Amino acid sequence: MRLLASTLLAVFCLGFGLLACGSDAASDGTSASATDPAAVDGADAGSGTTDPPVGMGTDAGHAKDAMSDASGPTCLEKLTTLGVPWKATAARGVVDAVFVKDRINGVLFALEETTTPASDPMACEFVLALHHFADFLKTLNIDHVGTLGSYCYRCCCAWSTTNDCRGLNDPEPMCGANGYSNHSWGRAIDVRYVYTKAGKRYDINDPKTFVMNTSTTSSTCTAAATQTGDSKFLYDLVCGAAQAQVFSTLLTPNFNSAHRNHFHLDIGQSGPPKGFSVQSRRLRIDVADGYDNSCGDE
Repeated sequence: MRLLASTLLAVFCLGFGLLACGSDAASDGTSASATDPAAVDGADAGSGTTDPPVGMGTDAGHAKDAMSDASGPTCLEKLTTLGVPWKATAARGVVDAVFVKDRINGVLFALEETTTPASDPMACEFVLALHHFADFLKTLNIDHVGTLGSYCYRCCCAWSTTNDCRGLNDPEPMCGANGYSNHSWGRAIDVRYVYTKAGKRYDINDPKTFVMNTSTTSSTCTAAATQTGDSKFLYDLVCGAAQAQVFSTLLTPNFNSAHRNHFHLDIGQSGPPKGFSVQSRRLRIDVADGYDNSCGDE
């Protein structure tokens, strides 16, 4: 789950099966009207592995903005009211897809180690979740985070070297019962780097910075009490975000080897976030991991 130059995208997708694997052209201006979806091959369905209907905002389970009632403001109107600098676009499977052109609620969601805003298309509802996340990050004096990607067209939950991120013209992946990752809907992000306002940098991939919990009985957030220094800061960050009910699912290097270098944060395939769990299991080095969780835990 998580625009980039095409070469970098290919490398990232093969490495993690989680990254942004392409998007469609953005519309001009910052109004809420998206480009003609027919020009960008339509949008994916929002559930299971069934073939999608075509058209922006017509995905099964996604047609209505779950964060707005019929008489209230739309999701895009909420972004404008919150001062989020967005630009409408269209990407398969992404409802109310936008590019965010600058900081969200004072926090920069950047491309890797740069200070350039990440350019993946994201679902409007997910941007609202990032706005909420920024409130929490600021309590930890975090200025920006470096991301590995958000959107990946039809990326399966159970990634393998023969079942990775797909291009628009690639054959349908064999996702099995798990279905598609939440990166497929632009409703997830992979965070590797964290930077404080004082300039301190945390790399989640560094085993001395995020010390993995190898216990088979204690969860990530239970193990947070045994952590010290930089590792405790990162444990408190991810567990605090769960307590703040920002994301539905949060995965750390403690989940499996595919997540050794980042935190995966998602809000599920449709509707507002729910669940708010940091999922854990013992990391199994050099063992093929089979995902035993529901779709999106990637």
